[in-house]
Amino acid sequence: MGLFDRFRASTPHDGEPTMRSPLEESLIKRLQTMLSDGRGAAPIRLHMRFTGMVQGVGFRWTNRGFAREEHLTGWVMNRSDGSVEMEIQGTPAQLIGHLDKLHAYYRRYGNRIWLDEEHELEPRDDEESFDARYEPGVII
Repeated sequence: MGLFDRFRASTPHDGEPTMRSPLEESLIKRLQTMLSDGRGAAPIRLHMRFTGMVQGVGFRWTNRGFAREEHLTGWVMNRSDGSVEMEIQGTPAQLIGHLDKLHAYYRRYGNRIWLDEEHELEPRDDEESFDARYEPGVII
């Protein structure tokens, strides 16, 4: 991303909508179903990969801040292909809220955040926080 692109990404846009990928919409429906059928209190862990304008705009640190506010666990990492990979664990309501916060935050800047891959993992008991990680060779 060049200097002009970074400047444009940091310039507020008056509420341009941030579209969600069909995969993300499907994920949210699945999480909402868990809330309504009694599975809403159990933690789940998701592995996700985002594309769009997600590197060089503070995406990892924004995720980290929102996740820590809500006591979610996991990690987020920039990938060398320009995508961002994340594992995040919490209740379905917390995960929906996290995704909603991300879109609301980046809507101000007109950033496109696109969920390209998603799958559920076994929850982990050995994590206490949410961290930003670094892929070797990627410094953004």
